[in-house]
Amino acid sequence: MIKGLIEELHQKGIQVSFAGTKLKYRGPQEHITPELIEKLKQNKGKLLKYYWPEEFTNLMPINTEGTKKPLFIVHGDNANYIISEHLGPDQPVFGFFHPGSDGEKIPFNTVEEMASDYLSKVKAISPTGPYFMIGFSYGGVLAFDMAVRLQKEGQEVPLLVIIDSISPFAKEPIKWEKSLYMIIRKNILRPPRIKLKRLRKLLICKWYIFRKKPVPAERRKDYMYIKYIGMTKKYSPEKFKGDILLFRSTKNPSTHKHLGWETLVDNIKVVEIEGKHLEMFIGKERSEILATEIEKYMKMNNIGK
Repeated sequence: MIKGLIEELHQKGIQVSFAGTKLKYRGPQEHITPELIEKLKQNKGKLLKYYWPEEFTNLMPINTEGTKKPLFIVHGDNANYIISEHLGPDQPVFGFFHPGSDGEKIPFNTVEEMASDYLSKVKAISPTGPYFMIGFSYGGVLAFDMAVRLQKEGQEVPLLVIIDSISPFAKEPIKWEKSLYMIIRKNILRPPRIKLKRLRKLLICKWYIFRKKPVPAERRKDYMYIKYIGMTKKYSPEKFKGDILLFRSTKNPSTHKHLGWETLVDNIKVVEIEGKHLEMFIGKERSEILATEIEKYMKMNNIGK
């Protein structure tokens, strides 16, 4: 049906564009009939996906059909679809996917630079607030910085959800062991070895990029992970004036209950999900807890109405 509508628009010389998530059209007035306008409204979501800007390579429309203010999920992976499905058809959802996932160069060197780029795309979809943000892992750091920037501009960010993301301020204490040898090994000898190992992996990935070749599939996770770690270590976040909903995996190795975010926000509600970091969205039970708690939090705080 959408192909037929696109052909009809071309034949009648009607151009379709979007301001935020609102449909805009122009062309010969005799062809812009009430029937055509209704058809465009009914197919708004499909048209948005068809005309999706090429420069938005890592921001994808998950659900474009809803009438509410859109929800933006940063690096949620398959949670983009899980959360969208749970919140229902009237909640628009857009998801940022990882740059570098196809083996291309990650063109960012700092959290601030990356957040600024992401935010420009958010504003192209939703020029004004309120803004609803969710971020997973390093995406939580990005979502946090984006939320702080929006507040500085006078925009409202009533929903900020951080999923198993450790703040740059979360410094872990010395690991005390039974023997002096183990204390030295884990706290003094191990960190430089890990750093050297990561540097070696990063240099291998950069060698492929230098030769204008994609990073091999088996090395892409390492490439993204090491780049994200480097950017997070250089990041010095400012305070977010509001509350956050924080999900943490029960096997997260951090000793901090709030993963270091407690000094950067007003209040935190913590929800634990059983399992490891990369298991947060695996299995129906975990997915339902995640989506249900987000929906409950939104209703409790009268968000999105």
